[in-house]
Amino acid sequence: MGWEFTAGDQSETNDVETDDYSASRRRFLAGTAGLSAAAVLPASASSVAASDGETVTLVHDTHFHGRFRDAEADELNLARYYTVVEDVLADAENGLFVGNGDDLAPSLLGLEYEGEHMIEAMNYMDLDVVGVGNHEYDFGADVATERFEESEFPWVVANLLDDEGEAVPGTERWTTLEAGDLTVGVFGLVSENFHSLTDYPEEWEVLGYVEASQEAVDALREAGADVVVLASHVESGVHYRLAEAVDGLDAIVGSHSGITFDEPELVDGTIISEFGDEFDHVGAITLDADGQLVDWQRTDLLLPDWDPLPAVEEYDAISARYTDAIEEDEFLADLTEEWTAELEERLGQPAFESEVELDATYDNYAIETNWGNLMTDAMRTVGDVEVDIAANNAGGIRSDSTYGPGEITGADVMNVLPFPNEIEVVELTGEEVVAYLEEEIRPLPDEQYGAQPAIQVSGVSYEWTGHEGESRVENVFVGGEPIDPDETYRFAHNDYTIGNSEVLSEAEVVLRSGQFQGPYVLDVLAERDVVAPERENRMIRVDERVGDATVSQDGDEITLTVPVPDGAEGIVDDSFRAVIRTGDDVAADSATVDDDEIAVTFDADALEELADVDDPVLRLFGGYEPDQEYWPYEFDVPTSSGYDYFKLRADVDASAVLDESGSGETESETEGDDDGTTETESETESTDEEPDETDADDGDDGIPGFGPFAALAGGAGGTYLYARRQTDDATDEPEGDA
Repeated sequence: MGWEFTAGDQSETNDVETDDYSASRRRFLAGTAGLSAAAVLPASASSVAASDGETVTLVHDTHFHGRFRDAEADELNLARYYTVVEDVLADAENGLFVGNGDDLAPSLLGLEYEGEHMIEAMNYMDLDVVGVGNHEYDFGADVATERFEESEFPWVVANLLDDEGEAVPGTERWTTLEAGDLTVGVFGLVSENFHSLTDYPEEWEVLGYVEASQEAVDALREAGADVVVLASHVESGVHYRLAEAVDGLDAIVGSHSGITFDEPELVDGTIISEFGDEFDHVGAITLDADGQLVDWQRTDLLLPDWDPLPAVEEYDAISARYTDAIEEDEFLADLTEEWTAELEERLGQPAFESEVELDATYDNYAIETNWGNLMTDAMRTVGDVEVDIAANNAGGIRSDSTYGPGEITGADVMNVLPFPNEIEVVELTGEEVVAYLEEEIRPLPDEQYGAQPAIQVSGVSYEWTGHEGESRVENVFVGGEPIDPDETYRFAHNDYTIGNSEVLSEAEVVLRSGQFQGPYVLDVLAERDVVAPERENRMIRVDERVGDATVSQDGDEITLTVPVPDGAEGIVDDSFRAVIRTGDDVAADSATVDDDEIAVTFDADALEELADVDDPVLRLFGGYEPDQEYWPYEFDVPTSSGYDYFKLRADVDASAVLDESGSGETESETEGDDDGTTETESETESTDEEPDETDADDGDDGIPGFGPFAALAGGAGGTYLYARRQTDDATDEPEGDA
């Protein structure tokens, strides 16, 4: 089946808890100068009219990502979101609607229409000003400029300059708005690593956060601004540095991080307020003429069967509205139908069936997921070259949704993979493969999302560690065999990451497939008809290595005894498992602590069968509760999305396991697979039970990781050639992390 995309003027076709709906990402920062709402708000904060003098209310945060609807719930949409915005503005003395960027992409609609559809909607919504986000540049500077110039409102960004030192075309660095008798100054800010986030011209400049912000504040004060506000598209943690370093900044609204506050924060006189992205929340901040906080409101939009977040009960300033009681704005509802009808007709039909729920959430940053395995296995089938390894950056998996079990549509896949990124194949030495895997790890300290591998992989497995700012990779296997530092491997990835990676950008490209990831993966999966991917042991987190395990046997049980990790205050007894180089594993029957040792018991036959292969590289992994005082961080650990605990690793002498069980022999015969990998005869059977993501284990399924594309349950699917609409000298394609 071919999945067609229009050509011509419309192009073919942007860290994390989950709950019944997108969960609030509340900040818990230790050691900051932040004050809670009780300290920020006056006693009369619940009533704007109670303040002295004139006020201005800023409804802020857009981050529409080129969507008219939530990826999982059509009822949660732009037409209802704007109705709530209008209601909040109608209650304000003076109201302004302030956007924070990432409005044009990434999404299926964004990829198809390059943001044109969103400009029509945003012009109608009468936005007063929008801060530029990285995804505005996903289709290059020319498209971004065209969209900015089509807008009936100003786009602002203070720290982007073109090659002549001027504001980037179509934008202003800052602007002033009139709200009653008040003059409100607004400027934007994007990440300092903007060149690596999106398709921003290399010769254009990106200024530092503090330098650009202070210049903007000074210029706005000189222009007569009573209140100065940053419409931010930088990471939330940067806000605290700006609040402390920039004089005269009254408020920071929005961010690059997708975080939703339960209450505002005050840092050195600067108010910080964030309301997430897309259509889950509408937030407003009210300031007086001195830039002081008068009121703060958050409205959560819920489907009728969703329960409110606990914050609704805890905070008076937070309320909930249900979609069945929110009338859709008629113009935006009609506009949605106009722009989506053709796409839904082409891509809305079922493409394949999944027997399990596919996890395309932001778990893809933190842990191995079954969607990550499925799509990277598909990428290894590209072209007519044998591909050893495939990987995809977690930021390229964008819908933050789950799909199935059941029928999966073409639109579902394209919403997961909405970027105009082509699959390419490069040649790397084993040493370079390891360097790339280490390059991608996001180590602690990162109090916002914690340590993350930040990619999904196929054909390779490894252990990763990320502590105290350092990344480490060990026990790397390709096709189940130890990686050879001097051997050459063919590595499939998308061209965006290849162009922005220090390691991959230096590698020789052996295949430019001409295949966009979304259409190609969709075609492969449609050929498969039915899929049932599982999590495997491709990426295993390790926080502490505890040396070698002692092996002993008592009847039909084998016990592996290891020291309690130095940084532990308790173990997670149901998390222990033994793993070998092929990715096969066996779950422990029990784990108990006695003084300073952990005794982990296994069924002797199962552990013997697991170890009975050539050079199994047998290891024991298990979870433990970290001791806060041991770890050198100024925040609670594990502090990692996807993980509720830390993990230990112990090496296990396989020959001792076999001797204890009375075997003493190893299986030397292996069967070669069509893809050049090996699969042992003693593979343990997989379970049909999907592991609980909240337990955050890296793979308890016992699925061999390196058979012939296990997640695809078969070989390659069809291909889909799609002419990329860009010039040969275009810069690296965008993806972005948030």
